[in-house]
Order: sequence, then structure tokens, then C-alpha cells
Amino acid sequence: MNIFREPTTLRRRVLVNTGALASANLWRIVVSFLVQLLVARALGLEALGQYTVAMAYLNISQVLCEMGLPLWMVRELAQAPHLRTLYFRRGVLLQMTAALLLWAGLVGLVMLLPYPLVTRTALFWVGASLPLFAITSACATQFQAAERMELAFVVEIVINLLILLLSAWQLWQQQSVADLLLVVVVAQGIGMMLALGLLFTSRLLAPAPLVDAPLSGTPLSESLPWRKLLSGAMPFFGLSLTDVLLQRLDILLLSLFADARLLGTYSAAYNLVRVAIKLLQSVWRGAYPTLARLYVATPERASRVATKLLYWGLALCLLGALLTGVLATPIVRFIYGVTEGTGGSAVDAEVARALAWLIWQAPLFLLEFYATTWLLVVGRARTALVITLAHLLLLALLLPLGAALAGSMGAAWGTVAAQALGAALALWQVRKLPDRTRSV
Repeated sequence: MNIFREPTTLRRRVLVNTGALASANLWRIVVSFLVQLLVARALGLEALGQYTVAMAYLNISQVLCEMGLPLWMVRELAQAPHLRTLYFRRGVLLQMTAALLLWAGLVGLVMLLPYPLVTRTALFWVGASLPLFAITSACATQFQAAERMELAFVVEIVINLLILLLSAWQLWQQQSVADLLLVVVVAQGIGMMLALGLLFTSRLLAPAPLVDAPLSGTPLSESLPWRKLLSGAMPFFGLSLTDVLLQRLDILLLSLFADARLLGTYSAAYNLVRVAIKLLQSVWRGAYPTLARLYVATPERASRVATKLLYWGLALCLLGALLTGVLATPIVRFIYGVTEGTGGSAVDAEVARALAWLIWQAPLFLLEFYATTWLLVVGRARTALVITLAHLLLLALLLPLGAALAGSMGAAWGTVAAQALGAALALWQVRKLPDRTRSV
């Protein structure tokens, strides 16, 4: 079973799409790490904390702004490309409305929370970036639906390169954290204009469907009822929100229940695993539009492609996890350096032990994300949402328990145990599908 035996056009599409999304996500992670490193060295740890809080608000606000529309629209448009113009208009309108409401909500929130002035100003700029992000996201949805991930890749590269360069300049000028969030607004605005330019010059927006023409006597609003749009997007919104929470909840829980040493040790190990998880996520997000389109015409072919991606990915993940577990100590010392001061080697060893366990989250995550992606393809979005919510609940229960019993190692065990149970539940749900819609 080899994906490279598929027809050349399909093979090229899957490789280009997954490669573009994986590269964009990797670049985003690298930029985020470099900027945080620069903030810590130029402004100190207190400023780094303020910047981290602002970026957490930004990430969550962007998911709320999207309302689950991109995932749902990609599936719908992969099967009905002639509706791109209509879906683009509706997406822009809904996401812009959500962005403005969130901006107003952030302004009200910072007036109530006891944040310092610099954090309040930073959160204001977070809100200001959301309308620009809404339009960029609507364009990226069209790129994904048309299986033109390389266009989304160009936009992501430009935005994050601008953030890195402008942030470095601002820090060299000894500007505050609030100015770094103003940089995000500027970069997002330039990225929005680039995305719109690529969207219209690539002619991806198909002409309006006949049902929208005045001669048909059917108003535009009846061709895509708002109730259908919102009800269709809601499970995808829940999936997107829980996905963000799954990547943030462990740190938030440890910040509440653990000491600074435990949090730092776990974070150092998890930041390395998160790179692998984001890359795996990119692979399935890149393959998702192709699978959705293939499933309509030839479900067996879509199932074959998904299964082969799963087998190849799982083999690579298991090999990578095994090598990382064996080489955990030199990996930690190479990336973070030997900790100075008394007990530095002990800290390195503790991070390495946590990494050696946490890395096994990657192959388990691959199994769960494959299953939830396939459930989206076959129209079982609510089932995928239930699986993700169950995983979130398991993480909230097992991670604090493990941390209380065995420190950073216990936290790692709790995270991996929650991931294993989530993956088992997801695979069980896929196995319950009818034979026609089953992938493995």
C-alpha cells in the first residue's frame, strides 16, 4: 500500500497541499519561538509573560472569529466549487461581524480585568487585528477549497516574516509589548491585501450560480439559508475551539496547580512535541479538501488514500518517537543548552525524561486526528466533536492528578494517557461506521 502508486495528479496535489501547510505551520512556530526569545532577552521575563498572555488571547480570538466556517466551507466547496463566490461573501460578512464584536468584547474585558496598562493596550491591538484576520481567513478558505494551498502558504510566510522582522526592529528600539502587538496589526493588514490580490488574480471565485441570477426569481439569500450555514458550521466551530484548548489546557492547568519549576520543565519538553503535532495536523488539514472531493465521487478511492496516509504517517511517527526517546538528553541539551548553576544537569535530565514520554503523544495524536478528519469527510462532524470534548475532559482530569503524584513525569503520563484514550475512542467510532464509509 503506497500513496506514491496513486495517479500523478492526485499524488502531486496531496504532496503540494500537505507540504505547503506543514511548511507554513513550521514557519509560524519558528517565528513564535524566535520572537518570544527576543522578548525575554530584550525586555525580561515579566514582559514575556505579558506578551504570552496577549498572544493567547489572539489565538483564541482568531478561532472565535472564524466560527468554524473554514472547515465546514472547505468540505462544502470541495463538492460544489461553483458556489465559491456565494460562500466567500457569506464568510466575509459573518467573520467580520464576529471580529468586530470580539474587538468590542476585548475592550470591555480589559476594563474589568486587573491588567497593567501595557497589557490592556496590547489587547486593544489584538482586537484591531481581528477584522483584518477575518478577511484573510475567508481568502484562505477559498485557497484550501480549491486545493491551492501554496497560495495560503505565501500569505502565511509573508505575514510571519513581517512579524519577525518588525518585532526585532521594535525590540532593538526598546519598545514595549503593546508595540509588538501593533506589529501584528500591520503584518495582518499587509497579509490581507496580499490574500485578496492572490484570490482575484488566480480567478478562484467562480461565477455566481444560476439560482442566484435575477431571471431565476430566487433571491441570493435563499440559495444559502443563514440557518443552514450556521447549523452546519457549529460542530466545526466546536472542533476548532476544543483543538485550541487541547493545546493550551495543559499549560493553563499547570499554571494553576503546579509550581514554576514543574511548569517550566513540562513546557520545555512539550514545546518540542508541539512542533511534531502541528506538522501532523498540517498533513491532514492539507489532505482534507482532496479527501472530501474524492469521497463524493469514489468513496473507496478516498478511503484508500486516507488509509495509506495513516500507515505511512504512523510508521514515521513511531520511528521518530523511538529515536527521540533514546536521544532525549542530547536533544534537550542541544536545543536549550546546558543549564548553568547548581543542579543544571538534573534539570536537563528531568526535561529529557518528560520529553521521552511526551513524544509518544505524537503517534497517538496522529491516530485521533486521522479518525476525526475522516469523520468530517463522511459527514459525522458531531461525532468528531464529541470525541474531542471527551479528550479535553480526560486531559483536565488526568494531567493534574499525574502532576500531583509524580511532578513533571506524572504530568507527561497524564497527557499521554488522555491522548491514548482519545485515540482509542476515535478509532472505535470509525470502526462503527458502515462498511461503505469506513476507512480502516
